[in-house]
Amino acid sequence: MEEPQDLQIEILDRPAIEDLIGKVENVADQPGAAERVSQWRAEHGTERATPMARSFVVVGSTLMFLHPCPDGVVLPFAAYPDGTVKVYTDPEHAGLSFYRDGAM
Repeated sequence: MEEPQDLQIEILDRPAIEDLIGKVENVADQPGAAERVSQWRAEHGTERATPMARSFVVVGSTLMFLHPCPDGVVLPFAAYPDGTVKVYTDPEHAGLSFYRDGAM
C-alpha cells in the first residue's frame, strides 16, 4: 500500500503522542467500541489500514487507530469521513509515518 493521497502529517512532541496513544487504547477497551467502528466503516468505507493496525475507535465523526512504523514505534492515526487520513508523529518518524502494506 502506498502513502494515502489525502495524508496529513501533524508533528507533535513524543509526550503528546504517548498521551494520545493512551487515550485511543483506553477507548478501544470500552464496551461497544468495536460496534461503533463497524458502524463507521459501514457509513464511510474502509480506512485502508494494514493488518498491523490496532485499537480502532470512533471519536465523534473520526475513526482513530494505532499503527507501527517500520522501526516498531507506534503512532496514532485519524481517518475522516471524507477519506483524509492524519498521522500524529514526532519529527524523527515523519518520513516513516504512513503505513505501507508489506513494507513492515
